[in-house]
Amino acid sequence: MVSIAVVDDDYQLLARFSALLGRYYGTGNYIQQDYTNGLEFVESLSEGLPNIVFMDIEMQIMNGEEAVRELRAKDINESSFVIYVSSHTDQLVPFFALHPFDFLVKPFSDQAVFDILDKIRERMEAEKKTLTLTIERKEISIPIRDIMWLQSQAHRVEVKTCTREAPFYSYGKLNDLFQQLEGICDDFLRIHSSFVVNRRYITKFTQSDVFIENQVFSISYKFKADVIMKLHERL
Repeated sequence: MVSIAVVDDDYQLLARFSALLGRYYGTGNYIQQDYTNGLEFVESLSEGLPNIVFMDIEMQIMNGEEAVRELRAKDINESSFVIYVSSHTDQLVPFFALHPFDFLVKPFSDQAVFDILDKIRERMEAEKKTLTLTIERKEISIPIRDIMWLQSQAHRVEVKTCTREAPFYSYGKLNDLFQQLEGICDDFLRIHSSFVVNRRYITKFTQSDVFIENQVFSISYKFKADVIMKLHERL
């Protein structure tokens, strides 16, 4: 059962989402909760986190940015897929640090909503998968969603996850691991011959660097055009 929160002070838009979600999931396959401001949504989080959130940015009582900050404070593993809804495209870039899954720009088509739901369904399936590493002659399976970055170090690869302070070290080639990850989902970006990063953990980026937590990773010239294009796809 998929739980979906729709947060918007436009009652007509709430009704439209109800119709669209009903068409997409069918009766009995999802739970929808509507909220007319960010505060109502935040107060509901004590009862559990939704799988998907359609969040309006401009609301008088706690706007979308404030509400998602409260969500992320509780959603440590960032399991909720947040889709911002706005009529102002110039407001979207600052929200990247809150790791939205996508954006809907008003006015939007029914198909735009269905396309996002398709991508979320694919991502949910991908996140069930794991990457198997051989470490000290033992095979260890790491959930794909937990991997923050991979770094090539001589004849081994450092794999940093969000669930463990110390990284894993596996002997092998970075390119081989990247190809495995690339075949599962599109979250992983090759930004340098020695670095692969998971874009879901990127808090900001420039034309030359990406930032994850307190780490800065340089984007090499060879990969720059492709990396910047893929990062802007989420804006």
